Amino acid sequence: MHNEPDHSALVSSGETVPAARPRLRRWIKAETETAGPRTVLVFPAAVLSGAAVSVAWWYPETSASALLGWVAAFLLVFVVRARRSYLPSYLSGLVCCSLGFYWVHGTVSLFGGFGAVPAALLFALYAVVTAGQFLVFAFLHHNLGPWFDSRALRAPTALVLSEFVSVRLFQWNYGHTQIAFTPFAQVADVGGALLVYFLMFWVAEVAVRTILFREWRKAFLVPLLGFGLALGHGFAAMSRYATPRGETQEVILVQGNFPLSARFEEGAVERNVQRLHDLSATAGRANALIVWPEGAIPAFLPADLGSARAWPVLPWIGDGSAFLVGSYAIDRDQNRYNAAFAVRPDGAVPPPYYKRILIPFGEYMPFSSSLPWLKELNGNAGVFHAGTEAKVFEYPMHRADGTEYALKVAPLICYEDTVPALAREATRGGAELLVNLTYDTWFGRSAAPFEHHLIAAFRAIENRRYLVRATNTGLSAVVDPLGRTVARLPIFEEGTASARVVLMTEQSLYTRFVGETPWWGLLAVSLAAIARRRWSGADRAVP
Repeated sequence: MHNEPDHSALVSSGETVPAARPRLRRWIKAETETAGPRTVLVFPAAVLSGAAVSVAWWYPETSASALLGWVAAFLLVFVVRARRSYLPSYLSGLVCCSLGFYWVHGTVSLFGGFGAVPAALLFALYAVVTAGQFLVFAFLHHNLGPWFDSRALRAPTALVLSEFVSVRLFQWNYGHTQIAFTPFAQVADVGGALLVYFLMFWVAEVAVRTILFREWRKAFLVPLLGFGLALGHGFAAMSRYATPRGETQEVILVQGNFPLSARFEEGAVERNVQRLHDLSATAGRANALIVWPEGAIPAFLPADLGSARAWPVLPWIGDGSAFLVGSYAIDRDQNRYNAAFAVRPDGAVPPPYYKRILIPFGEYMPFSSSLPWLKELNGNAGVFHAGTEAKVFEYPMHRADGTEYALKVAPLICYEDTVPALAREATRGGAELLVNLTYDTWFGRSAAPFEHHLIAAFRAIENRRYLVRATNTGLSAVVDPLGRTVARLPIFEEGTASARVVLMTEQSLYTRFVGETPWWGLLAVSLAAIARRRWSGADRAVP
């Protein structure tokens, strides 16, 4: 049942807002619809929204982070419903990208080899460009028509779709803040982390329009029902996967804690590799999978080396344990790769996995193949080639009774664990365990290793797999299929951690059927609807 609409309300696109309490309505209208000094509500809300999600990223995997994620969502929905929301929306994104990912400056300086000033300029460029997603968000929001508005779908649709058409260096979103809200996060096995994100903003839009603008429609029950169903699904998943069934496998993480400051010391690299060998020999046991981090062996090994016996630098104890090791590979065409090598219990080494997503300025210099002089600007950039396919390593293992089973492991290197499609492809290819090898030393003592881990944890939920992460200086950890971190090593400490994981074979709805298809479909429908409205000249959006 609708109240009498007030056509002078603050929202754009010709929409109507039912009458609010007179004083509240006049205040909101005056503060959001009038440009200039009187606009003292929308801009603070924009700053607070960006700051809230930034602080949420500083304290990942906590209830406070989950709560701040919701606060940021409510504030951003309020901001984007103002008539002149482009600038405040962009400001929110600028605050978010600057505070939440402050560590990019240091990482660019160390990883890319840039000085303080060039690194600062690149960080500023990163923040300015990445915050552009929020301008896209505002544009899409203002141009989605009455059909979306009547169903409170403008904010969730616009924000999710802005990810698909914006330049993004890292695959983060507001939904990642909800990892500690365990029942809610489980819906990721249906539609990925984006579904968590979408539901957050769908509920947030209903809350803002109902509480602040006293608007109510029967259609607003739909997102509330969806949120309730998501929680119900989550509690059922928690009951099912708290003690998953399947073959169990011992995994041992080895963290050598080789600092950046030592990489140029004479003999330091050799000592680090030897230390990894010693830690593995002490902690290893028959039928365990021992995991070393990315680049643990800083040498280019032949891609077809075949056996660890021929290359003693590769770990092989000969006690029935197996290894997954980060190193570098060179093929017969002299192409170089960031790679993961599997060492089976008998010492056999199959062809390695090649990292598919390379980091610009560190592993390659963008456009340097066409403009060679760019390489001279950054002599520290690598010349790696990218891999082209997923790989599932099979290890022949033995149970306590002597019977055999195959351990099927898919490696993901560095930031590949933040890209949902790669983990999904590996799981569809038969992986029963996902393993990330990472060299997060470049992040230093910042929030970045924890943010990286947080994003990666959603791969475990989406695909209902254990995720093992081995890093040089932390955060090395094991994540269960509910996204909970069940074992970890402190950052910047040497050591090993052992955990038993369950090798799972079932495939979630997200893995087997859904993927990103619904979001691409929604993008196509939304863009078509926007184009039709603007070309017809009907119900134009407010600039």
